[in-house]
Amino acid sequence: MIGHDIKVTVIVVAGDKVRIGIDAPSDVEVHREEVYLEIQQANLRAAAVSAEGVTGLTSVLREQVATGPEGSEPPRGAGDAGQGSDRGASGSEAR
Repeated sequence: MIGHDIKVTVIVVAGDKVRIGIDAPSDVEVHREEVYLEIQQANLRAAAVSAEGVTGLTSVLREQVATGPEGSEPPRGAGDAGQGSDRGASGSEAR
């Protein structure tokens, strides 16, 4: 037993090989070591930040700030004129 809810059972011993069974809750991931290590490496690769990706994303974001989404005008800031219809009696912006 591992903890209270994981059970490891030897199913077959044949020469130098041992087959085991693992009974665990569905929320517990069970992998052979080589599969687990490959999953970890894939996660590290997916999470890695590349300079090209950051540069490309920065360019896109700058363009959107300059032109607004899909070529529309940029959103009005808190200091823009014509705020009357967006504000309540307290002067705070409507959400």
